[in-house]
Amino acid sequence: MVLRARAFASLPRTPCRCLDCVVTADTPTTEPESQDSVFGKGFMLFLGFAGGLFAAIAIAIPMVIIASNMNFGGDGGGTGGIESGGDNGGEVAPPPETGLPGEEIALNTGCLACHTTDGNASVGPTWQGLAGSERPLEGGETVTADDAYLETSIVDPAFQVVEGFPAVMPPTYGDQLSSGDIAALVEYINSLG
Repeated sequence: MVLRARAFASLPRTPCRCLDCVVTADTPTTEPESQDSVFGKGFMLFLGFAGGLFAAIAIAIPMVIIASNMNFGGDGGGTGGIESGGDNGGEVAPPPETGLPGEEIALNTGCLACHTTDGNASVGPTWQGLAGSERPLEGGETVTADDAYLETSIVDPAFQVVEGFPAVMPPTYGDQLSSGDIAALVEYINSLG
């Protein structure tokens, strides 16, 4: 640096045209403060912040996807879901233990994240008392929740949406579940009354 400063000192003093320093005819010619970066410090801070934010999002998204496919609950079974009210103070009630294969399927596929088995309100209709009941649909018609309706609601949930509930159930269960799994789920729903 000293050698460069001496070399600059021998040059005629003219205003510097770079953006890193302010040199005029009245100030001694010196080396600019930093020639390490083409960008200013503010821009580099912005890039660091943006990179950190991108990394946080890139890590958070897979974690949310993994967590949404997990079962939660104190006994390892849990319902894996949220509750929007009811008379139990917002607590998610564990499903009744029926010992039916459909119960295990409901727990493992995340059905109980939106459907309850105790009659409390949630994202989707409760399964308690669903089988055989009359269901009002969007559009004004009514349908009986028989086995055919339950099977269709699992494989094509947007076909007949129950009034008052959002059409948010993924249409992928028909591809993910075997016909035996769907029949077991229907049997489990029927067992809940």
